[in-house]
Amino acid sequence: MDSLVSEFYRHYPHLKQNKAVESFISQSDNQKLVKNFLRQPSACREERLNEAFKAHYFDIRFTSYVSSSLYFHSVNFDKHTRKYSERHPLTLDNQADEDGGSYVDLVPDPASDIALFTNYSTLMECVENEELLQAYKTLTDKQKHILDLAYVQELSDTEIARMLSVSQQAISKTHRKALRLLKSILEKGES
Repeated sequence: MDSLVSEFYRHYPHLKQNKAVESFISQSDNQKLVKNFLRQPSACREERLNEAFKAHYFDIRFTSYVSSSLYFHSVNFDKHTRKYSERHPLTLDNQADEDGGSYVDLVPDPASDIALFTNYSTLMECVENEELLQAYKTLTDKQKHILDLAYVQELSDTEIARMLSVSQQAISKTHRKALRLLKSILEKGES
């Protein structure tokens, strides 16, 4: 290959420092074209060599264009992201105390958080307010059962309806009626 390169540059000394020509000659397929042209020069071989170089040069230019476009787009993206984060800082990232801790450090870990009513099966077992407990006792068994499923078991009205084989609307109506009754009893002070 060294003899081929030196022979090529002897014929074309003005291309000696051209990086595009150097990368073109370094490829084995192009070396064959150069060798064939230098051994037996003809218009057809020169045309093939020129077409191969044009394709190679286009690839270089296209790669350079895409590379610079990606670079400038990434710089612009970074600028926009930085500007947005400066204009709209996250509250959790702000400093919460003198020790340098942020608000995000104060957020409890949901994996370690135990459900509030995991040890209970009914609301009667977990309600601590005496007035609310007395009001709860005035509800019908059906209302108590629906409230237990909704707040202790954390089921939706649809899930409760499916479980009790009734419509979701009936469960929703009973649920709302029980809550209104509790509210009115607590507001009146009756128990």
